[in-house]
Amino acid sequence: MPLNISYLLIINAVIAALKHKTYSIAMNKSIFSNSYLTILVLILFSFTIVGCDSFDSDQTTPSFVYIKGFKMVENPKINQSSVAGFQTEAITDAWVYVDNKYIGTYVLPCTVPILKEGNHKIDIRPGVKLNGIALTRTEYPFYTFYSEKHDLVAGKTTTIDTIDIMYMDDRTVFGLTELFERPYLAFNTDGINQDTNKLVECYDKSIVKWGEKCGAMYLNSEEATYRIISDSIICNNYSALILEVDYWCNIPFEIGISGRPSPALGIQYINAMALYPNDAKGWQKVYVVLGKVWSQLGYPDQFRVFFAPQKKDGITNGWIYIDNVKIIHNPNK
Repeated sequence: MPLNISYLLIINAVIAALKHKTYSIAMNKSIFSNSYLTILVLILFSFTIVGCDSFDSDQTTPSFVYIKGFKMVENPKINQSSVAGFQTEAITDAWVYVDNKYIGTYVLPCTVPILKEGNHKIDIRPGVKLNGIALTRTEYPFYTFYSEKHDLVAGKTTTIDTIDIMYMDDRTVFGLTELFERPYLAFNTDGINQDTNKLVECYDKSIVKWGEKCGAMYLNSEEATYRIISDSIICNNYSALILEVDYWCNIPFEIGISGRPSPALGIQYINAMALYPNDAKGWQKVYVVLGKVWSQLGYPDQFRVFFAPQKKDGITNGWIYIDNVKIIHNPNK
């Protein structure tokens, strides 16, 4: 077996051990747990012992599968699916299975070595970086995936063209959407009357990328900071809670959850993460995990999500543009 294939297969075996923990850890736990440190040590140790005879297999020449990538398409069963911007995605990886066995995770586009020949079922699941962090790569649970049989030939490459995927209509609930194409907004300024909302609509074609408008928050160096807060979201399924948002900004802003831990307590605000200036890069998409901060509130069935612009040294006129805001969870119990 070629040495480079051996390395790749060992790494993917380690990823397989990580796979079943990544999503829950990204939701609720610290990534620097003892189990993670053990797996990292195993990665380093594997490089010291791997050789051409490291795997017990009769096949020494792999078959190859080339995966171009994914494309989001409309799901006609989902309301607003046809609205401009609804299909934005930031899919970075392919999670590959052969005959229901995990093979590995690969950055797209990719060529996957598979030590099998003949007719086999290949599943390819879209992967994203939760919170934009490479260490929290995971299959995205709300997207459909590819599953087809292919005749694999040793030494040959099977090409899988760009895969159309969509949101799963049977397991995806949009607790809130704000695509900025309606005459009203699902966000207002916390503690301020709607008439003085700090979240405004932007029609500037040099800024807007999807549809006719996007949302804008401005903060100058002399102004007090504020929070933009959503309408109430009702959810009692604790398995997954994700915020999707496209953003472009020259100042940082925080994202978090607001709610009451119990009826007797006051409203609390808990930050989930901060997004930092990307003015040189332009629009980017992020998948923000909200499950951990929701749990810190005690999983109230009703809560709100907020954005809080922050000042940055040297920036007199700060701006944040957002679009295609979706808060997604599994169906309520």
